[in-house]
Amino acid sequence: MKKILYGVCGIGNGHTQRALPLIEHFAKQHQVVIFAYGSSLAFFRKQFDGHDHILVLEVAVPFYVGNKEGIDFEATKNLPANQKEFDAINANAFALTEELLGTPDLVISDYEPISAEYSYKHNAPLVTIDQQSKYLTGDFPTELHGETFADEVARLKLFFPIANDRIACSFFDVTKTLDGMDVKMFPPILKESILDLRNIPAEPKQILVYLSSQKEFPQTLEEIVHVCASQPDVQFHIFAPDTDRASSDENVSFYKHGDASFVPLLATCSGIISTAGHTLLSEAMHLGIPVYAIPLPVYEQQMNAEVIDQNGFGLRAEAIEKEALERFIVHLESCRSAILSDTRVLLKGDGTEKIVRYLNGKYLL
Repeated sequence: MKKILYGVCGIGNGHTQRALPLIEHFAKQHQVVIFAYGSSLAFFRKQFDGHDHILVLEVAVPFYVGNKEGIDFEATKNLPANQKEFDAINANAFALTEELLGTPDLVISDYEPISAEYSYKHNAPLVTIDQQSKYLTGDFPTELHGETFADEVARLKLFFPIANDRIACSFFDVTKTLDGMDVKMFPPILKESILDLRNIPAEPKQILVYLSSQKEFPQTLEEIVHVCASQPDVQFHIFAPDTDRASSDENVSFYKHGDASFVPLLATCSGIISTAGHTLLSEAMHLGIPVYAIPLPVYEQQMNAEVIDQNGFGLRAEAIEKEALERFIVHLESCRSAILSDTRVLLKGDGTEKIVRYLNGKYLL
């Protein structure tokens, strides 16, 4: 039995969902300690409560505010969420981990820097697994729709100045620069429920609309319903946080985030309308579902939407607009064909299996 320390970023759910299949796999044969905070801490404590091979420990990580040049340390210093006792929390995690693991055989970090500090202290091999590391090696536009990736690169260099391996999970491949870091590209890590799914579009057409956050989304629910009502022959299924709303329009249905209908609708929908987060777009590309992408004002989402739009896998727009929606619906079949036939842009396959095979062969045999 090997000893693994796995650090998981606690901002949003993407890091947690990417780490989960790998942790579940390794815990079948190895002892795993998880460093977590925020949403990842709450999730893993519940998920692995009473697990014989997994211990979940709290760490504290300040939020580093980004800007177009990199990290804004003045804004970071003044952020209310950063006014806490980080050292005591992290020292406790170190002490408990030294008791249980000592020097780990492998440290893995998904954008969580305290696990990297532990690896440096104990001279243990460190592997980073995230989506942001593609910016350390890829040939990307310096600025895209007013956003840059300078803050992502600055955080990665601050968190992980040295790593034995850097792995980037991405639904699309990148052209590497001559002076970029050595980053290995793998397909995205997908949930078992997605890997087991097959998309067969139903008639009449169904569109799944996923609103990640109504505060960030550029339209109100009323405005969205009004646009959807302009396509009466299409059924729209809108997933939004904290909504009990019933629609007066026959072609619009509402669901809360986490509703059990989500995965079955992925199996039958003809298209997805969503912000351009990496997780859902990865699932859509795996299933061959075209995407109407509405990127939030961060470089990652702008880049994801650009890949969708420029390769005919869907379209990019600033909001759900009547003309753009009509164009999206008309071209659903050609977009689906472009996704399924692509051999150049998309990284296809089971990222979990490929990453496990790589890590086992190099670090855990």
